[in-house]
Amino acid sequence: SPPPAGLPHRPKASIDLRFLQDPNLYHPLPTSDVATAFWDSTQQPPPGTALADLLKGGHFRRAADGAVNELRRCSSDDTTQILKLLYTRFACLVLVSRPDIAAQEALPLLDFLARNAGGANDVTTVVPWELRLLLVRLQSVGAQDGGRRGIMGLYTLAAEARVHAKESGQDENQLRLWRQRLDDLGLRIADALVEMGELETANRHLDTLSYPHMVDYITYRKALLKARVGDVDGAQACVSNLSDKNQQDKLNALLKMANGEVAQAADSWQSQHESDASALDANNWAVSMLYTGRITTAYEVFEKLANDHSGFPALLFNLGTVYELCTERAVERKSTLDQSMAAKAPSPDCGGWEKATFDFKL
Repeated sequence: SPPPAGLPHRPKASIDLRFLQDPNLYHPLPTSDVATAFWDSTQQPPPGTALADLLKGGHFRRAADGAVNELRRCSSDDTTQILKLLYTRFACLVLVSRPDIAAQEALPLLDFLARNAGGANDVTTVVPWELRLLLVRLQSVGAQDGGRRGIMGLYTLAAEARVHAKESGQDENQLRLWRQRLDDLGLRIADALVEMGELETANRHLDTLSYPHMVDYITYRKALLKARVGDVDGAQACVSNLSDKNQQDKLNALLKMANGEVAQAADSWQSQHESDASALDANNWAVSMLYTGRITTAYEVFEKLANDHSGFPALLFNLGTVYELCTERAVERKSTLDQSMAAKAPSPDCGGWEKATFDFKL
């Protein structure tokens, strides 16, 4: 019922996020971990490149700095833009393998929300969902509790999502949105448990998820988990329940590797690669050939992948390993590889265009 007419209207608390515009909150990014070829590349964008263009080209390190610059210039009462730029900053830091810096820089906002300071409740309602998920993730970085706080944060978001889903009423779009978020949170909890090393708990958690539209996806993840803990028979049972033949073939090849049937696994990966030209299938095929002693053939497959595709982490690591096995000039070959990657057209794929020295085992 409406409040009595005599009661004064209580004004909504103002949201003051000026503290997030303090330049002292943000750390300069180290450059020593970036392969030199990328700094010298002609593909580097010129100074003053727009943030959107940096993101589109996968220049995430430059974009992280650009987000801070825009955030500092942003109007102090533009809450939506401040939080959007903050998300961009944190996400870019994670993509360049510096979640530690993102976790430190997230503390002021996390403390503000935790203290329930003036306006904190109002901020929660406007914080983008993606930023809220990322803040929970960053709370687990370097945590002394082994990640348990992050798990609890995900469960808290799930409880909130259930409330919103129930309150959606006849609004089908809102109901669909919150159900999708609930589905996503269920899978994120499983991922967090895996990161904690709680593989059996993660497996039991997946058993509690009943998403009719995601049966194959969850079964696929359960098969991978069972294979990881050594339950090959259990993994094989999951594979038998899959309706997607492509997923069945991939997992069967993986389980052949787990059973020591490496030659058969290599044949399976080769067949899959020839049918769909998947870079990941080709990578797995080459790895299985390494185990059968066909190093030269594996070397050729890895080299072709590096020429034809962006350098995804597994490929760069595996090719660096082959160089170490095949030549005494491994460092020189790795340096040539990073130069060829730096010459490729910028792309946001595979963690971005810029690569770190550890990607090449340098």
